[in-house]
Amino acid sequence: MRRSTLGLALAALIAGPATAQNSTAELLQQAHQSYEQVDIERALLLLRQVVSPSWPFEVTAEQRVDAYKYLGAALALRGQGDSAVLYFRAALERDAFTDLDPATFTPVQLGMFAQARRLTFAVAARPVADRRVDPRTERVPFTVVATHSATLDVRLSSVGVLAPVGVTLFSAVSEGLREIDWNGLLADGRLAPPGRYELLVVGQSRLRSTRDTARTYFDLAYDREPLEDTLPALGPGQLLSEQVTDAAARADLLKALGVAAAAVVISDHLTSRDLGRGMPSASRALAGVAVVTGGISLVYRRRHRDLPENVAENARRRAERLARNDAILRRNQERIARTVLVIAPAAGIGSPP
Repeated sequence: MRRSTLGLALAALIAGPATAQNSTAELLQQAHQSYEQVDIERALLLLRQVVSPSWPFEVTAEQRVDAYKYLGAALALRGQGDSAVLYFRAALERDAFTDLDPATFTPVQLGMFAQARRLTFAVAARPVADRRVDPRTERVPFTVVATHSATLDVRLSSVGVLAPVGVTLFSAVSEGLREIDWNGLLADGRLAPPGRYELLVVGQSRLRSTRDTARTYFDLAYDREPLEDTLPALGPGQLLSEQVTDAAARADLLKALGVAAAAVVISDHLTSRDLGRGMPSASRALAGVAVVTGGISLVYRRRHRDLPENVAENARRRAERLARNDAILRRNQERIARTVLVIAPAAGIGSPP
């Protein structure tokens, strides 16, 4: 028995929040039914319970706006114009997208609501929905609103980066709902980079000395094939030497001197063995020729440093590398052109200016 009682208590605790939410929703549903049945007194009673500070259950922002809207509509039917306008204004202040359907509400109600719009200035931006957009053929839609005529500036900016980028989407006089399309490009024509973005709406009323701001956030990502990295420039180890260096010229001279030295050694060796007098003389002559040749080679190489064959080969290698990089860049441009923008709503950050 005690276990059964404990189970019921736990069930009540778990069901508590849901019951609270349902209680508000059920009360609003009853208020709507009473309003539709022209039972205005009961509708007013129920709606006032929802907006009362003593109402014990949770009321969402949407539910509160709905209650204010129908309070204004019900009071308008009772001929209480000032009170109706007051509640309409309360709804607009909390949600500038609030509106009355001309097919559902009477001309008197619409007139009082229009008066509330003139007296209340607010702007808003509708949260961005999940979507995939091909910027070649599609656009990212944004919906903004101003309760009455205003100078409206709508700007899109990246957030959370050291060098923010952005673009102005709209800057003109506007009133009511306005759909604004974005092609996915920044002011300089580049595709917007992935990251988080802020849509900021700044409005200045043309009827009252009132200014208001609104903002919404979304994340932008790319869906495309990975880009290829271009090949680095050819390094020293991949190119031939295009000029004779002093070290190479000296090496030729040293080789010639080596030949001369060897000839002298051979000459001495042959003389010591008494193999004949002609051979040592020829060896010393060979040594002299080697020294002269080495000297001439040194002077020539210092005056004629270019190596045309190597220059031509290096030019061929560079041209081949350039052609490969051009092909990579073309493939990357084709992939970029096929990029699909993936849009997802994000939680708001920051504070109004």
